[in-house]
Amino acid sequence: MDVSTAISLLTVNLIVLSVVIVLLLVVAIILIVKLNKIAGNIQQTTSNVASITDWFSPVKVFGEIVGAIKSFKKR
Repeated sequence: MDVSTAISLLTVNLIVLSVVIVLLLVVAIILIVKLNKIAGNIQQTTSNVASITDWFSPVKVFGEIVGAIKSFKKR
């Protein structure tokens, strides 16, 4: 095999591998960004569930009912 042919093939191989590595990095970054958005949505959902759970505690519900009845009787 001629030296110039070997150098040409190695150059083509290097270019192809460089493109593949760059594409893999881009795909990994896109996946990380999407996972970060999903984690943010999960964080917001967890916060909403916690606030709903706090609001539906029996003491708070009965306190609100009693407060509504008292304010209705005052009218």
